[in-house]
Amino acid sequence: MTGGLIIHFSRDSFGTAGFSYDFGSLDGKPNAMISVLDAFAAPSAQSVLDRIVFLLSNFFPIAMRVPTKQNKILDNLRLRLSEICGILVNNTTTEKEDTSNEQLSTVGLLLKAEDEDSGRRVTREEVLAQMRVLFIASYETTSSSMTWALVELARHPDIQTKLRTELLTFGGEPSYDQFNTDLPYLNAVVQEILRLRPAPQELIRRADEDDVIPLSEPVRTKSGEVVDSITIERGTEIGISISGMNRSEAIWGPDAKVFRPERWLEADGVTKKAQEVKGHRHLLSFGDGPRACIGKLFAIAEIKTVLSVVIKNFVFDMRDGPDTKSRDNQGDYVEAQGCRRR
Repeated sequence: MTGGLIIHFSRDSFGTAGFSYDFGSLDGKPNAMISVLDAFAAPSAQSVLDRIVFLLSNFFPIAMRVPTKQNKILDNLRLRLSEICGILVNNTTTEKEDTSNEQLSTVGLLLKAEDEDSGRRVTREEVLAQMRVLFIASYETTSSSMTWALVELARHPDIQTKLRTELLTFGGEPSYDQFNTDLPYLNAVVQEILRLRPAPQELIRRADEDDVIPLSEPVRTKSGEVVDSITIERGTEIGISISGMNRSEAIWGPDAKVFRPERWLEADGVTKKAQEVKGHRHLLSFGDGPRACIGKLFAIAEIKTVLSVVIKNFVFDMRDGPDTKSRDNQGDYVEAQGCRRR
């Protein structure tokens, strides 16, 4: 139940900030847009043919045109999502004509940029493409991080109590700047969640040209040769394990797999090896480089806002105590998690 509420809150908050649209998720009323988002997120059984086509599509993208049951569902969802994005763009067009820059939503700012004679014009088609990405990638990843935060706090009541004490001592509703400067333990808890429980598990990147990637330590190949670099040909796809990097004992030390927010407050809590990681706050949770997540600051602010409200008002615990066993699945954790008003 708690996880469901978090998803609704995340969806509504991003709808307001991103599209100037209230999804009304928390009201529990039927909504065509919510149905589309839920359909994208809902797990569906794959037939053998679906799996074969999916594997082939990694090498032959045209395979996604094979009319399997799964591909038909995806095509229908894309069509409905495009229709909804078109409606939102039309609604936002009125917003950009009547509102100042400071009050515009994300999409409103994109549409306003379309009218500016700056040499970098954004077309309606580009706005629609960005909206589809924002729809799918925004609320679900943030709600996952918030759910994990509550799970870990329920598993570690001492940390939860320490966080609650900081929030109650501060009092009132923090501003954006105060969230970043006046609540150090809240910041540490959020950073530790992003490190230990990143929403995306890996990054996939394709080499645009031949390259040689240096290794931090030499490795021995199957042939017995010791190498300190890897030669990559143009077009090669490389998978980067975000969770592996964020939880690596070689990078973060022997307690890398332990939920310990204090590491972000201690002088040597972030190891020298971890400081070499170039991602946001030495993490790959938001990616890195020109393709890093553009919504990372919004996501962090949203997580902090939710935690500051719920932790002050509720005590979270695991259904069967701190040692409750549950699988690495958001739905299972929601069932294992309970809360009571302070």
